[in-house]
Amino acid sequence: MAVLVVAGVVSGWGTGEAAADPSSAGTLYVNHDGACSDTGTGSASLPFCTVQAAADVVSPGQTVRIEAPDELSYVESVTLTRSGTEDAPITFTGAAPSPGGSPTVLTPKGSAPALTLKAVHDVRVQSLGIGYPGADAVAVTGSTGVTLDRLSFRRPVPSTGGTGTAVSVDGASSDVTVSRNWIPDGYAYGVRAQPGASKVTVTTNVVTTPRQGGIALTGTSGAAVTSNTVTAPCATGISLDGASSGTVENNVVASAPAKQSDSCPAPTAPLYSVSADSADQVTSDYNAAANGSGTAARPRPEYGWADTPYSTAVSLHDATGQGAHDIDGLNVPTLTAPPEHSALIDSADADAPGELPTDVDGAPLVDDPLVADTGTGTTGRPDRGAIERQDTITVPGDDMPSPSRGVAPFVTSVRTDDATTSWGKPIATYSVDFGDGSAPVTQAPGAPITHTYTAPGVYAPVITVTDVGGSSRTARPAAVDAGTTAAPATSLSGALATTTDGQVDAGDAVFTVPQPANAWEVAHRVLAFGDGDQESLADGSQKTEHQYPAAGSYTATLTQTDLLGRTTTAKVTVHAADAFLPVAARYDAERTIPAHGVLKLSAATVHADTDGVDAARLRVVAGGAKASGTLTLYADGTPRPGTSTVTFGPGRTVSNEATVKVTPTGAIDLYNSGSGPVTVNVATVGLQSHAQFGRTYHPAAPIRLLDTRGGTGGHKGTVAGGHSLTLTVAGTHGVPAQADAVVLNVVATTTKGSGSLTVSPDGILNSDVSGPYWTTGQTVSAQIVVSMVSSVSGKVVLRNNSKSSANLVADVVGWYGPTASGSTFQPVGAVRILNTRTGTGGKVAKLGAHATLKLKVTGAHGVPASGVNAVDLNLTVPSPTGSGYLVAYADGTARPDVHSADYTSGHPAAGAALVKVGADGEIDLYNAGSAAVDVDTDLLGDYTVDTVG
Repeated sequence: MAVLVVAGVVSGWGTGEAAADPSSAGTLYVNHDGACSDTGTGSASLPFCTVQAAADVVSPGQTVRIEAPDELSYVESVTLTRSGTEDAPITFTGAAPSPGGSPTVLTPKGSAPALTLKAVHDVRVQSLGIGYPGADAVAVTGSTGVTLDRLSFRRPVPSTGGTGTAVSVDGASSDVTVSRNWIPDGYAYGVRAQPGASKVTVTTNVVTTPRQGGIALTGTSGAAVTSNTVTAPCATGISLDGASSGTVENNVVASAPAKQSDSCPAPTAPLYSVSADSADQVTSDYNAAANGSGTAARPRPEYGWADTPYSTAVSLHDATGQGAHDIDGLNVPTLTAPPEHSALIDSADADAPGELPTDVDGAPLVDDPLVADTGTGTTGRPDRGAIERQDTITVPGDDMPSPSRGVAPFVTSVRTDDATTSWGKPIATYSVDFGDGSAPVTQAPGAPITHTYTAPGVYAPVITVTDVGGSSRTARPAAVDAGTTAAPATSLSGALATTTDGQVDAGDAVFTVPQPANAWEVAHRVLAFGDGDQESLADGSQKTEHQYPAAGSYTATLTQTDLLGRTTTAKVTVHAADAFLPVAARYDAERTIPAHGVLKLSAATVHADTDGVDAARLRVVAGGAKASGTLTLYADGTPRPGTSTVTFGPGRTVSNEATVKVTPTGAIDLYNSGSGPVTVNVATVGLQSHAQFGRTYHPAAPIRLLDTRGGTGGHKGTVAGGHSLTLTVAGTHGVPAQADAVVLNVVATTTKGSGSLTVSPDGILNSDVSGPYWTTGQTVSAQIVVSMVSSVSGKVVLRNNSKSSANLVADVVGWYGPTASGSTFQPVGAVRILNTRTGTGGKVAKLGAHATLKLKVTGAHGVPASGVNAVDLNLTVPSPTGSGYLVAYADGTARPDVHSADYTSGHPAAGAALVKVGADGEIDLYNAGSAAVDVDTDLLGDYTVDTVG
């Protein structure tokens, strides 16, 4: 059996006596959490925001209820100048945010006390926490009829050498009661009264490690210092001087080791002190000096009476007649109740002035049957000090609401027949507050206490068990969960992580988890990201971010469990992808590859050695070949695919761009299929990364920028050899000004001599990355990605590197920019999706002259079935018998006048093609030549827009 032993609560808040709460009409509310107003009436619906606002208007008979459901302090120094009457006092009370919780805290602002009672009468302040001020905390000045009860003073962090007084009473005040307060380390004095004060009662307080005095009354007449516990004082624990008068009874002052701390060195002052000018007017008895054990030497005097030190209670009594019933030679726990059989138990004077019916925690003063009564008086058998030993009541673990979970309405019950007591006293009553606003149910032990939870909610029951002697203990079992009929709904959505300027981390998903309508009913939520990682979401968490380890499709699953154990789930598919990183193009490698040889390009060579790079966009130039062949780009460490990137032949220089995966090693292999060597130049023009913020792609229906044959673009007529044309691209023709790269289809035609075309951003001089190469009379085309990051004007420069003239044509087919609405890239291992010679792609026949072939590009080879708006292809015409060109475009759209791959008889040709995809997932390939040709199409990757959904 699980057994719960419910012991006394050190702070005591929420137990024992409580002042009756007046009707709402007699209550002013203060609550700074939510809607409040310092100019209103302080109603429960519109409370004051500050305590001072209530203090300025409170009237006799009213209670100021200070609430802090957010558990944040009121940071203000409050001064009360308004008074009550004897029959209608003013009350200030703190309110714990939950049963058993800490009271509202008032923390001073500046050097003034947290609370000053100035020239008031008939005022009670209770159940408040007081933040550490570094000076006096509560000051009573010129006031009478004041009670400060059950205040909890806060310890400074870190602890200081001790400054200020917790409760200060000035010499113009009288009839002041300081009762049942906890005053921790950090104060110079716990309670201090100044000369002239009268009728000051200091009772049932706990004061720890005061630096200059625990309870110090100077020139105070009619004082009563009763049942206090002062532990480890650096100076005197309790002192009366300056011709003070009164009684000192039932107190415990406990010393400490010889040296307590650097700020509290080995103390030498007596534990109790009554000055010579006060000794004839003070009576002292039933006190305890816990100053060691047995007959061991005392580390400091126990008493100073009439300025004479006394080391023991016996010596004090023999010399003065005081302390006839004092005890000493004890080692006692000073912040808990006396241990069983302690000499402190049932040994105090019940009729001592100021003796209360409850201890500092509100527990009753009870008779311990295991200890002989050695005290005196007629109103009980109190223990010495501020904390009363109680009967220990053991409540078995099943004495709590059972069942504790269910769908409202449901019935629960609490057993009332098996609690036991250490004193053997019978249990008198069980009282259960079920926490739902209904009245507590109190009954004798026996039959279970049943209750129906009618409304959904989470409730905190409180069970109080009381024995026949009056000892009671309170158990606070786990919450009762009354659920709704159906589990709370679960939903999950996501988006890619973006910067403020729209750049995208295409492998970093930001998930949004909305709070359900009944969020209180959710016990926990776990989000599994689909890659083996998961995260438990904190209460109220609505967003969480996750970086995926690689591009690919993942199913993220949110599993939500409610308080009744019911589970609901929500899923989204995340297409972790790549964003484009433009690179200023420069040739990075020039090598000769032998026949059937492989050139390995390291990750550093192609700039792929940064976070999350999955693919590189390369421009490859091949020349100097003595035999025909092809170049194939592929990821190092993977099998060589049956695809080609560049086709070459003897005596010709050719080039092409292609995207190639770099995973798993980051390096790239370039294979020469020819029977002779070939020299290659390789330049990186862009990277694709799933772990860096980059740009998204925006495919466009081709838009003509330049055609020198007809004057489009502002230049009509051939471009002379060695001359350039500058074209404005960014900010025109559908390309935004902030575009970071542009994708152009360029054509050189009616060429008068061999040459090449360089396409580069304006402002970048002597770019040596060339586009298409041609021989005399040849028409050539190329698709080129041009970085605009370094362009000073958003323009590109086309330079005719031939010695002879040529007409130039340029079309915009897409652009990359920092906008989250674009498409992200998913690379694939290069795969041939069309070969008209073998039937791959569904057609075993050449593509006829002026004929169109439809090619499905979605839903296979790793390309999603939907959301794809462009594919990255390489087109090859392997063995043409005539001249012409291919046009690749989105199915269902008008055929544009662009060249995707130009070919001439007897010379194979290849061309890159970033092609928009039709709504049906197809592209069209049109043969503009006069003879049928075979066509190979290699897929390199796709661009998608629905990255999370």
